[in-house]
Amino acid sequence: MELTVEDIMSDQGIISSEINITMDSGNDGYWVIPYKKLWLHNVLHSLRNQLVPALTAFLVNSVARPLAPLQAIPLSFPVRLEYIRARRRSRAQLALMNVPETDRIEECQDAETSDNDRPEKCVNCTILHQPEGEPSADIIFVHGLHGGVDRTWTQGTWRLNNHKLKDQTPVRRRSTGNMYVPVKDDNGTQEVARKNGKDYDQTDRRKEMEEVDKEVMENFSQCWPRDWLPQDCPGVRVVAINYTTDMLWRPMWQKMKTRSDLRERSKEMIEELVRVGVGRRPIVWVGHSKGGLFIKQIILNATSGDDEFQHIEDFFNQTKAIMFYSVPHKGSPIADMIFPFFKRSIELLEVQRNCKFVLDLHQRFLEIFNNDNNNKPEIFSFIDTENTPVAFTSLKFIAYESADPDIGTKCDVPLNHREICKPAGRDCFLYLELVKLINRSIFNKNK
Repeated sequence: MELTVEDIMSDQGIISSEINITMDSGNDGYWVIPYKKLWLHNVLHSLRNQLVPALTAFLVNSVARPLAPLQAIPLSFPVRLEYIRARRRSRAQLALMNVPETDRIEECQDAETSDNDRPEKCVNCTILHQPEGEPSADIIFVHGLHGGVDRTWTQGTWRLNNHKLKDQTPVRRRSTGNMYVPVKDDNGTQEVARKNGKDYDQTDRRKEMEEVDKEVMENFSQCWPRDWLPQDCPGVRVVAINYTTDMLWRPMWQKMKTRSDLRERSKEMIEELVRVGVGRRPIVWVGHSKGGLFIKQIILNATSGDDEFQHIEDFFNQTKAIMFYSVPHKGSPIADMIFPFFKRSIELLEVQRNCKFVLDLHQRFLEIFNNDNNNKPEIFSFIDTENTPVAFTSLKFIAYESADPDIGTKCDVPLNHREICKPAGRDCFLYLELVKLINRSIFNKNK
């Protein structure tokens, strides 16, 4: 059987392993190309150009998916490469030498396109709870990368998994002791039980925890700010800012979406907050991870004195307290991670460890709060100290010195980056400290 060049370039000619291929080479007669050699060459080509990139993307995706957690990176590869690249002249390669360059490679199309390359607006403001009458304060929650109301602010289940914090609660400014805070009783009070060696009844303790675990699962909250704060801080309005996040690592053969940076995104957030009437009453900000950087940028805008932001000066004047749940004030090592064949998004690049942008943002933030103003907001920071499980390993998302804002009160917690913003219950210190912060700053209560 004899085939022309066009037949050789067809799928049938390349894939078939049942024929020998001959080609007219002019005065030299016929070249005989063994089918096994051409078939093997095609297999190696497929491995090099399709399987290896797919494997790389799978490994990157396995690492990247839990990082915020981050969304999965879709595997979008060229489905057909018609040109077999030759490294040396051989009989099999002679069949492909005369193919025009424009016909050899079918380029893959961009996965996404953007209108006029203008950044898409993707911020919205949700009122999680609107009290009756005029609210006494706005409690505003801002999540991190690839977070959301239904992902970041869910109730934690780490206490059910025999976690090291199951029997204890951290103390401000120092490591946790052997303390456990039980669920409040019917009178709304709570007692702190301390383990004292043999004097502690492990059987009673186990029964107590089983009852606690059962109650937690029966009353599990998909959004604890919405479900708990109206009960413990009556009269406050609970507001959440949501925003979408692009893929943090995008394959090089896909076109990057045009995304706004942190400064522009904060302006979009300001527009949404103004729309719902923020600035008319006291404010307590709550941010997890990069959400804390947005809060700092919004406050800096409000104090900048620029004509563009004169209408939000009350954003700072009304700010009474800020709660940071493990915020990368000096960047994150995760943003420094580079993978072959993948590009990092602007949302990652702007939070690289010790990059100029985050350091400048933090320095200007400290200058505002280190002045002689007697009405300085109270700042409380939780810092996670555990590695976060990622696929087959674990990573430290934010270094301790980066999560330390160098101002206010801080609390080290042996939880990971995903758990730090997920209180295990209304009795959990991660939630109780926020309630205390609101009561002190808004209602002038010390308890």
